[in-house]
Amino acid sequence: MAQAREEDTDIATPAAYKPVLNQRFDFGNYVETRRFLDQLAKLSRREDYYPNLSFGKTYVVVSIDAEGLATLDRRVSAFTSEMETLAAASGKV
Repeated sequence: MAQAREEDTDIATPAAYKPVLNQRFDFGNYVETRRFLDQLAKLSRREDYYPNLSFGKTYVVVSIDAEGLATLDRRVSAFTSEMETLAAASGKV
């Protein structure tokens, strides 16, 4: 069995440990979750920024890596605060 060499894996490099903003939004039901995802998609198109998402029936986790945070900062974007406002309007628990 071949062993992974350090240079073959991202895990071994310090760059793999970049800071990330992970924010979880919980909702009461799927309809509220879907409403938030639809509004977040509109925000992403408007801002031309697409964070990593993972979601289930009643939650959404938004992950923005260090590069994404720097990009949003350079644009003087209110993406994260608008995202929180959208979650509250969609019925965040």
